[in-house]
Amino acid sequence: MADNPNPEERAGEGLGVVAPPHARLKTKAVLVLTYAAVILLVDTLAAFAASGRPIRGVPIPHFFVVFRWQFPNGFDLFKFLFWFLIPFLWSLPSLDWRYFGLGRWKRVDRILFPVFLAVGLLSLTLIPHIPSLRSTYHGMGYLSATQKWQYAQIQLLWTLSWLLGWEFLHRYALLRSVAAAWPRFGWLLVPLAEGLYHLQKPPLEALGMVVFSVLACRWTMSRKNILLPFGVHLAIELGLVAYLLVAL
Repeated sequence: MADNPNPEERAGEGLGVVAPPHARLKTKAVLVLTYAAVILLVDTLAAFAASGRPIRGVPIPHFFVVFRWQFPNGFDLFKFLFWFLIPFLWSLPSLDWRYFGLGRWKRVDRILFPVFLAVGLLSLTLIPHIPSLRSTYHGMGYLSATQKWQYAQIQLLWTLSWLLGWEFLHRYALLRSVAAAWPRFGWLLVPLAEGLYHLQKPPLEALGMVVFSVLACRWTMSRKNILLPFGVHLAIELGLVAYLLVAL
């Protein structure tokens, strides 16, 4: 059965059928972009406030720790609610469920997926060789087997609590909105947002996130699907946990 794109997608493709006025598309894109910018900024400020680190010498008011909703088991409630649940609920009435399955994959995607997986996992081998990465990601190989198991459980739950929302917010809610509003360049706002958020990480990691985002967004727009970027991103995060558990 042929796809039946929603009005926003058809407007973005210039098909000119029963689409809302272009001004309405832009208004929605601005609202989604503003939402994403605010919650990513608040999350960043909360992280710096909790750690006591300043941003370029400017101390962050301790007030922002009120947005640090992470449980002892690792689950990050703030990220789950504001990155995933709220965007999911507002998207639900017109949700395109085929974004989350294999139905739109092509044969070449079954080759691209393991290739991207391999590249992503191989990038983790740079950690011990890059001082900024090595100082950020400390090996946990010295822990006992019991402690490693506890650490792995916490990291797994934490990863799942934010990764689902990260990909849904950026690759579905935000990308669809900005690409429909500004078909030629709007999608570039997504790698920009992801890169800016990762400026709190080492520069090489921030650059890697931008490269990943560009490739992920182009593939997502081509296939109208986010499963491949989500799978690759999840594999990298789990690979990082595995690396930390054996590294000294």
